[in-house]
Amino acid sequence: MPVDRATVRRPPPPGLGFRPDIQGLRAFAVVVVILDHVLGWPAGGFVGVDVFFVISGFLITGLLLNEYDRRGRISFADFYRRRARRILPLAILVLVITYLASSLLFLGDRARSTAWDTLWAALFGANWRFAFTGTDYWQTDGPVSPLQHYWSLAVEEQFYLVWPVLLVVVLSLAARRGRYGGSARWAVGLVLGVVVAGSILFALWEVGHRPTVAYFSTFSRAWELGVGALLALAAPLLARIPAPARPAYQWAGLIGLLVSVLAITAQSPFPVPGAFLAVISTALVIAGGVGGQHLMLPLTNRAVRYLGDISYSLYLWHFPLLILLGAALPDSGPTVVVLTLVGTVLLSMLSYHLVEDPIRRSSWLEPRGPGRPPESRIARISRYATVAAVATTVVAATVAVLIPPPQAPAETAAVTSQSDLSAQIGTALAAKDWPVLTPAPGELGRRGFTQGHGQGCRPAIPDGNDCVVGTPRPTRLAVVVGDSIATAWLPLVRGVLEPQGWAVRDLTYAGCPFLASGTTSPINAITRSCPGHQQTVRRIIEEHRPDLVIVSNAYRQRFTDTGGRSALAEWERAARTARENWLATAGKIVALQPPPLGPDPKSCITRFSSPQDCVSRLDDEYRSYAEVDGRVWSGKRAWHVATTDWFCQAGQCPIFVGGVIVRRDGNHVTAEYARKLAPMFDEALAPVLRSPSD
Repeated sequence: MPVDRATVRRPPPPGLGFRPDIQGLRAFAVVVVILDHVLGWPAGGFVGVDVFFVISGFLITGLLLNEYDRRGRISFADFYRRRARRILPLAILVLVITYLASSLLFLGDRARSTAWDTLWAALFGANWRFAFTGTDYWQTDGPVSPLQHYWSLAVEEQFYLVWPVLLVVVLSLAARRGRYGGSARWAVGLVLGVVVAGSILFALWEVGHRPTVAYFSTFSRAWELGVGALLALAAPLLARIPAPARPAYQWAGLIGLLVSVLAITAQSPFPVPGAFLAVISTALVIAGGVGGQHLMLPLTNRAVRYLGDISYSLYLWHFPLLILLGAALPDSGPTVVVLTLVGTVLLSMLSYHLVEDPIRRSSWLEPRGPGRPPESRIARISRYATVAAVATTVVAATVAVLIPPPQAPAETAAVTSQSDLSAQIGTALAAKDWPVLTPAPGELGRRGFTQGHGQGCRPAIPDGNDCVVGTPRPTRLAVVVGDSIATAWLPLVRGVLEPQGWAVRDLTYAGCPFLASGTTSPINAITRSCPGHQQTVRRIIEEHRPDLVIVSNAYRQRFTDTGGRSALAEWERAARTARENWLATAGKIVALQPPPLGPDPKSCITRFSSPQDCVSRLDDEYRSYAEVDGRVWSGKRAWHVATTDWFCQAGQCPIFVGGVIVRRDGNHVTAEYARKLAPMFDEALAPVLRSPSD
């Protein structure tokens, strides 16, 4: 879109030539991100993404302003051609290879999920895909997508769909008024300042109400790119910084970045105020280099500059390698780390020199004409390969998403006693090959949590299960209370009690334990509504006085009184208070011990894994919680049902027993296995039901 003006062309803004210090910043950013993902250190390594955002906002805005200064207009076509050459070839290459590798490695639901991730990433909408799957309670602890890191790429590209248009509109209005230079820059700066301030304010609200969405949200991240854009606008002013002061700016910024990656943790509110230090520090480094270069060896030496050159390749390759190798080689921590780091470097060097750099320098997408430079053979081959890869991936991913795989019939072994179950657990622990399993491993994620047994109740829901017992009160009333662990036990409870004439009511709520203490959930909305749900359940118990209460809660709750940390002593106190005060009017109380934690079958059951790869082991923390659990819920009118022997033998716990998958994820029993355990629960419940009521 041309923007005419009658003023004399200005020279390009300072600080927009090759900046070795910015290459060094890129290297720093990608290294800390990779170290955080692969090694888990430094804890704040993820702020490297924020560094990238500031750099991108600075460079892109500077290029747009430079074009306007030189040509008197900004060409959208040229801008998006450059972006496509820079971003698309390597992004698509990594998407294709990751999708194909995932299809070979993963089964059913996880393969389909990766196909969806591929499509969203290819459309630069990955951030919204992960934002909204991350607000689903049942997905928060699920397998990590090998393409999750594409969210940051999506944020940048969405920003660049809007920012050039907004910039052109402001410059056009300034040109029509016969103004350019300082006046136009002030106008652009004012608009950009409003964008930055609005984004920060919105992010503050979103972090408090939807922290998972806030992390991925374009609206909550726009201020970081906007800060970089403001630096580009202010380049003429920044060039006036006295030369002796420039090194101080850059060293202060570098120290601030080091502090941020060491001080920020995954629990820090993000992106505001958590990203403030990293963004300001990056801005200081960039500002200090405008108008003159300083030999800052930590950022400008040749090795670091080369890492900056291949930073885009490093960023794209490391995460798929980490996730795919981790799935293919479970329980091989050091091996996975070494292979990921070495593979990332080698693939990045190859893709940079053979794909990324040749295509970026080529005339791909340029309009044909006599002045068009010839395209290199490597660039031409890479371009054709990219187009073919896109078509192949779209077709294959669409087929994977839309066409469900055939399911083989599964035969499961029934149990009538604990000895039968123990024998089947022993057989599963000794298994070398996978039997036919039910539910099908590839269908675990799309079957619904309890297969028609409810998702738990919530207060203030107009329809469906909303903590209502109904009238008249059933003669034999049993209620199930607790968090998602209790919800998962519903098929077991109903399978035993309903044939005996009991009315079973679901009063559970995922993420909201039946504990007399404030807790925090991965989903902020659950944290806010949990106290109201607990009050509703307490009122129902007081009014209807159920004959039987079945309670089950996850261990390792995050308590608000302990700063969001799990605490065994607080768990015991909260459980005891709930029993003595909240259930004072209930008849009999039965506490079901939660299943032991273990690997998510959607991750550990792959085409190349063995049953041994999915065996978990009881840890001391679980044993300690189980001991406290038994102590709290044993006594007057209360019985504790220990379930460890339903899952484990000699401290080892298989992922399947008698052909039935035990857990749908890391800690929730499958509906099929819950029903399989009915004889054991019936046996444990018999003395409770026979005992006289007080």
